[in-house]
Amino acid sequence: MNPFEIPAEILTLMSVKSFLYKEARLLDEQLLDAWLTLFTDDGEYILPIKDGPPPEPAIIRDSRARIEERVYRLTHTLAYAQLPKSRTQHEVTNVEVLGWSSPNELSVACNQTVHELRPGNPFQVGLATPRSLHARCRYQLVLNGTDWRIKSKCCDLLNREYPIYNLTFIF
Repeated sequence: MNPFEIPAEILTLMSVKSFLYKEARLLDEQLLDAWLTLFTDDGEYILPIKDGPPPEPAIIRDSRARIEERVYRLTHTLAYAQLPKSRTQHEVTNVEVLGWSSPNELSVACNQTVHELRPGNPFQVGLATPRSLHARCRYQLVLNGTDWRIKSKCCDLLNREYPIYNLTFIF
């Protein structure tokens, strides 16, 4: 091996990290239509309530059609639960490539923290109070040419068994 060549595993990890950082940026900048394009036609977005194989109970279990509906509702309708809109900051850490399930499909795990602030009057419940939510996320990514697409995004919120008020932004 040439000492100046970068191993394929490192290149894969770098491209996956870049993709996950892009997803986080699109969500933080509320570019939800662009975020939607990151999913495959059969993509899904899941926030389960407890551990277990599908179909475990879920806070969110969206097919591609439901993801499109969620994005439309947040971008084109008056969503009172997001008035004023949340400001978010997604942090992606501990990215790990778990392995290839097929020649073009990759399993990935990472940790994500979302810091949220909904500006407004401090006397309104949930407004002007920063909060942070933490999750362990699992992705099934599909290589489409040179670009990654999300076939499945499953985020296990650490406090998923407890009440979570106004979870109206996208994790």
